[in-house]
Parts: sequence; structure tokens; C-alpha cells
Amino acid sequence: MRAWPPSRWPLRTRVALAFLAATAVAVTGLGVLVQLRVSDALEDRLRDSVGAEADRLGSLRGRELLEAVSALRGEVHAQVLTARGDVRASSGLVADPLLDAAELRGFDRIGWLERTATVLDDDAEAAGKPDPERERLVLLVEPVEDGFLVVATSREDADETLTTLRNQLLIAGPLALAVAGGLGYLVAGAGLRPIERMRSRAATISARSAGERLPVPEADDELRRLALTLNAMIGRLDDGLQRERRFVAEASHDLRTPLALMLTEIELALAGERTPEELRLALSSVQDEVRRLIALAEELLDRAGSEDLSLSIESRPFDLVDLAARVVDRFRVAAGRRDLTLTAAPPVEVHGDATRLDRALSNLVDNAVRHGAGAIEVTVSAAPGHAVVTVTDEGDGQPQDFWPRSADPGLGLTIVREIARAHGGSIDVEHSGGRTRVRLVVASPPGH
Repeated sequence: MRAWPPSRWPLRTRVALAFLAATAVAVTGLGVLVQLRVSDALEDRLRDSVGAEADRLGSLRGRELLEAVSALRGEVHAQVLTARGDVRASSGLVADPLLDAAELRGFDRIGWLERTATVLDDDAEAAGKPDPERERLVLLVEPVEDGFLVVATSREDADETLTTLRNQLLIAGPLALAVAGGLGYLVAGAGLRPIERMRSRAATISARSAGERLPVPEADDELRRLALTLNAMIGRLDDGLQRERRFVAEASHDLRTPLALMLTEIELALAGERTPEELRLALSSVQDEVRRLIALAEELLDRAGSEDLSLSIESRPFDLVDLAARVVDRFRVAAGRRDLTLTAAPPVEVHGDATRLDRALSNLVDNAVRHGAGAIEVTVSAAPGHAVVTVTDEGDGQPQDFWPRSADPGLGLTIVREIARAHGGSIDVEHSGGRTRVRLVVASPPGH
């Protein structure tokens, strides 16, 4: 048994029941209407037949009237009564006076009455076997000379017709409701089938099936608009998931470089006997990297708590040559025996976020140290409206996580590209003559 209330029932069942209830109301109303209309039609037919016979007989006078009434047979009966209720003439099938003196008293106009009287069956009377029956009659009373003309007919056939009609409606009504309920259930199932397809597809969509969407019905209706709305929502969730994945990957990539530098400094400091000055320099370098890690962790936490993962820039004037020199010095230990040099013009002042540009340049130098070969040269130059930092090495410089051979850039270069765009610049990679050049362009204000 289904749980109560009906709101907990399956939607298909509720739709079918609503359809069944509406059909029941419609069938009941139609049945009552048909019954009333048929009843009215039969009543009109009875009165028309009685009225027509009354008009015919009422046009006769004296003996002609009495003879015509006495000769009547069939469904219409008639009697001529005196004012005291005595029968002067009667049709052959009427056994009793149709009205008595009390009922006739005060009659001075045409009027309709209903009463029960004893009449004979026409067929039985013709066979010589009279079969009197009590029947309900419709009577029309009409004053005539010295009395009244009463014309009547039986309601038996009309009542039987109405009874038959009512029985048929009582049988056909439940059958119609059963058929309507079944059709309602099937129609509800067909109407909900697109929703079931959407539900089935939604159950298969997961974080590993990015790009999948719900099936959209062809009909331009509420279900189609629902599917489009849900697909738009899934698209936004998909975008958010991708941003979250990029954020995690970006955080891992950014944390790796300072941790690797710290590990290198510590390993070198522990590799052998070091002077106090060398240890102090190593600890100072580790201290700088720890500060960079703290700043980077704070930035990542801020971005993780915000819906907007785009870069925010705090623009201030600074010397790009000085920033490049600090980055180069930081990676000299990691470069080992490979030459890591800085070639720069006089101070190149730019307006931008020194922390983010330090991060971008550190990624480029770290890529050259890790995946390049030969000497590494960092060059800073100025041009009208922009400054350029070029990192050159003698390897192919294409690790899968920095610049894959596919059409999409790797994570490292994506981070650098975002920083460059945030500073109104760009980045490009060139491979020629066995060397790799990565150019980071940063816009600088007029006059610099």
C-alpha cells in the first residue's frame, strides 16, 4: 500500500490519478446531462402525443366526441367525464375513471396532471385475456360542454427507457474511467520519459566525464527549457571544477620551485665543512624562500576563498633589472656548474606587481635550469612602451608540464602567460639553432 499523503506518491501515479479524477467528474457530469436531456425529450414527446390527441378530440362535439373516445385503442387513452366525475365515454383500455369528482372540482381550464390508474394491456385484451396493470399516467384535462375531456398516456415506456439509459451509464462509466486511468498512466509515463532519460544521463555524469550534458527534448516546451537550464548549470559546475583543478595544479607548481631551492641550499650547506659566512648566506637564502612560501600560501588561500580565481595586480613602480638580478642570484646554486648570467641595460623601470613578475620570471628560469642545457642567459631590455625579459638556454626547453608538444600550453607557461596578460604584455617561445628563447613582454608607462 502506498504511503500517505499523496504528495509522497510517484509523480506518474499522481498525474494518472489527477487525470482519472478529472475524467470521473467529466463522465459524471456528462451522464447527468444526458439523463436530464433524455428525460426532457421523453417528457416533451409524451405531452406532444397527448396534446395532439386532445386537440383532435376537442374539435368534436356531442355524439361524435363520445364515439371517437370509445373507439380509441393503443398508447393514448381518453375519457369524457361529467362535472360530478361520471364516465360518459371511455377508451377501451381504461378500467377505472381517470379522475374523480373531487379532482375535477374547480377545473375550468386546461391542466396537466399525473396519477396512477388501472389500464389493460392492448395485446392481452386483443387476445381475449385482459391483463389489468397499475401504471403512471400523464393526463391532460380540458373542459368540454357539460363536463371534461381527459386524455392520458402511460409513462411506462419512458420510465423503462430512462432506467435502461441509467443502467448503461452505470456500466459504461466505470469502464470509461478504467480506460481513462490506464491511458492517463501511459500518457504520464510517456510525458515523463524525457525526464527519466535526463535522470539516467545525470547519474552517469561525474568529475571524469567533463563535457557531457543532459539530452534535450526536441519539443519546444517546459522540459526542453528545463534541460537547457540544467545543462547551463552543469556547464557552470564543470567550469568551476576545471578552475579548481587548475588552482590545485597551479598551487603545486608554485610551491615546488621555492621548496626545491630550499632543499638545494640545505643539501649544499650539509655537504661538507662550511664557513660561518657560507652557512649564514645559505640560511639567508632559505629565509627568503620561506618568506616567498608564506606569501604564496597566503595568496593561494585568498584565491581559494574567492569565487573569482583571476589574478589581482597591485601596480607599483620598480626596477625590472633589480628583480631579474634577485631571481638569477636565487637560482645560481640550483644551476650548479652551468653558467647563469644576467645581461641588462641601465635600470628599466616598470609599473606592475613585483611579486607576480618575480613568480613569472622564477618559473621561466626554473624551467631552463630543470629542462634546458648549457649556459642560461637572462636579458632585460627596454623598448618604447614596454620592457622585455628573455631567458635563453641551449636545450629544447619543452617539458610536458611547461610547454607540451600539444596545442595547449602547460601549467607553468599558463601561469606566466596570465601574469603577462595582467601586465598588458605577452609571452612567446622560440626554438632555433639548438637554443630556446622565452620572451616575457611587460607594458611600461609612457616615458619609461
